[in-house]
This record gives sequence, C-alpha cells and structure tokens, in this order.
Amino acid sequence: MDNYLRLNINSQLVVIGDIHGCYYEFLDMIDQIHIRYGEDTLIVSVGDTVDRGDFNIEVVNLCFKLKEKGNFLEVQSNHNLKLYKWLKGKKVKISYGMQKTVSQILSLDEEERESFRRRYISYYESLPLYLIVNDSAVIAHAGIKDEMIGKTGEEVKDFVIYGQTTGRFTEKGFPERVDWTKDRIVTEESPKIIYGHVVYDEPYINNRCYGIDTGCVLGNRLTGYNPFTDEFIFVPARKKYFSFD
Repeated sequence: MDNYLRLNINSQLVVIGDIHGCYYEFLDMIDQIHIRYGEDTLIVSVGDTVDRGDFNIEVVNLCFKLKEKGNFLEVQSNHNLKLYKWLKGKKVKISYGMQKTVSQILSLDEEERESFRRRYISYYESLPLYLIVNDSAVIAHAGIKDEMIGKTGEEVKDFVIYGQTTGRFTEKGFPERVDWTKDRIVTEESPKIIYGHVVYDEPYINNRCYGIDTGCVLGNRLTGYNPFTDEFIFVPARKKYFSFD
C-alpha cells in the first residue's frame, strides 16, 4: 500500500489539484482535458478528493469509474487517508469539513453504505504513495524532497501526505507550514514536482516545483497542469462551498 509507482507513458499527462468534493468542476476539468489533449491523456489526482465540498460521494464514485476505465490515477493524501481510517473503524477526529463526507455516507441505506465502504477501502489500498512519470515528473500530495524520490518508509510517507511544518500553529489553529521548495537545488536532471495540499490563489512555481491546489472548494478554481507541455487548465468554482472562518 505504501509503495510509489513508476510509469513510462507515451500519452499526455495532466495533474489535477485538490478537488474536495467539487464534483461538477471535476467533470468540467475532465472535459477540458479531453478536448485539449485527447481521451487517452493520463489524468492524475494529487488526492484530497473528499471533505469540505458538497459532492464527496459523487467525486469518489467518479474516481472509481475513471480508474476502471484506465488513464486515471490518484496518489495518497491526508483527507482521503483519514476517510480510509474511519471506514476501517478506527477512531479519528471528524472535523466540520469531514462531517460533510461522513453525513453523505451515513445517508446511504445500509447495503449501499457497506458496498461503498468495502469499495473505498480496496481503492485506497491500491493507491501509490507517490508517482514518478517518465522520470521527468513526480506527483505527491504534499510534495517530496529529491532525496526521498525512489524511497519509502514512515519519514517519506509523513512528508508526502502531510508536508513539512514548523511545529507551531496559525491563528486559525492549522499547522504552520514550511516552504520546502525554497531549499531545492535544481539541476538539468531534476524532475518537476507537482503537488497540492497547500492552498494558493494562483499556481505556485518555485525551483521546478508546482503547487496546484488553488482552492476550488473555497470558491476560487480547480487547476490542472500538464508538465510535458508546461500548460495550465483552470476551471472556476461554481460557488464557495467551504470557509475556514
């Protein structure tokens, strides 16, 4: 379950930022990707497909469907890991954002709920910790340092899923994050690193690292990025689904 995946592909590649239950924006993004690059494009989600938004089950079911069809992958992430633990019966703290997902699941009838639970557990256990594509792009939910690429273990997993923090907290109670991209030493062989987890108003580009969580669920937009062509796709949020205030 906690292994990385290395792929060599001939198709185009588009990485999508954190979806967080924004189902219709996700559909719009897929349509734009297929129009621009073709239906054989490999679409990769940086994770955090659930919580905070209004259509969490719909997003997850679409991920199931896309993966079964091929040309879609998702990497492990903190919100989805928490949902996996909850569905496994482990004790987790259910935040307001996660409560939206939990409430949707609990609204299913017993048979549907059990089917979803089993299917999601199997799905999440199949996800790679991070993804290396053509040795030129690395996709990891919260990012990854060069010395971690091609490795696994608890230290790597913690960084990839939760990112790097100072140990302090912001005024809103969130962990204070470290911009790990600033210390990256880039060479001609350095792969692009594409990640989500940290919300930016615009894609954050630094030392061949691309932060593409642009807060769709907060009312901004969903971002897709093609590392092969260095092109972005933007889908505006249909509304503001969630606020930290």
